[in-house]
Amino acid sequence: MRAASSSHVERRTAFVAAAMFMLLLGSQSACVATKYKLAKKNTPPIELLDRAFPASPTLQPTLVTLISYRGAGSWKREALWDEYVVALENRSEQPITIDSATLADAGAATFAAGNNPWALEKQSKHLEKQYRDHGEGFMRAAGPGVLIVGMGAATVSATAGTTMFVSAGVVGAALAAVVVVPVYYLSVLGINHHNKKAVMTEFQRRRLPLPLILAAGETRTGSLFYPMVRSPGSLTLSWSNESGSSTSMLSLDFLQMLHVPVPTPKVTGSPGPKSK
Repeated sequence: MRAASSSHVERRTAFVAAAMFMLLLGSQSACVATKYKLAKKNTPPIELLDRAFPASPTLQPTLVTLISYRGAGSWKREALWDEYVVALENRSEQPITIDSATLADAGAATFAAGNNPWALEKQSKHLEKQYRDHGEGFMRAAGPGVLIVGMGAATVSATAGTTMFVSAGVVGAALAAVVVVPVYYLSVLGINHHNKKAVMTEFQRRRLPLPLILAAGETRTGSLFYPMVRSPGSLTLSWSNESGSSTSMLSLDFLQMLHVPVPTPKVTGSPGPKSK
């Protein structure tokens, strides 16, 4: 009778150990932070805007494209920012310093270009909440209206007055499942650290550092990163050279529907035949 009871306990403990192990393995991918993942390889390529700022004999900027949340050209899975890719051409015979780049929304609130992806994501979440609190619709994706070509360790307890016999092999299996916990978390931490570093490296590689000096006749292309601003109004570059300071501004009226949800038209069915 004791042997039969021992066999039952062994099977039960082995089942618990196996269930714990499968649960840990199954949760591994879910705990790898999405905020650090790069975009999938099948993301569509960028769509060119090529919107030139007002013509200038000194500094001629062009908005090459806009890369938005999960949009064409996006390189991060969940990028909570907008990436304005610009080309800067110094047409003069002296160096030019691009001092700052400012994005304004439809209400004239201004935003400086960011230099930290995690700070930008935090700012975008704050703006998203602010828009919604003010009754303004907001969507993270660009939208169709935008013209852009712990688990604890397992324990085995005994009921009072009952003796349990568990083989060393079964105990070893249960302990092995519990030992997976710290190894698993170390693995996830390692993956997150690697992905986070990859995002930061790509972000800095693409970003135009400001202030930026353009030599005479030089052209530079790079990205200006901003939080997700609803209905942006303008993009302004402040620059200076030996002759003084000036600005170049591009109206963004063609992006007025950026992050603005388009109401879904209600479909009304045709009335049925009138009853007699």
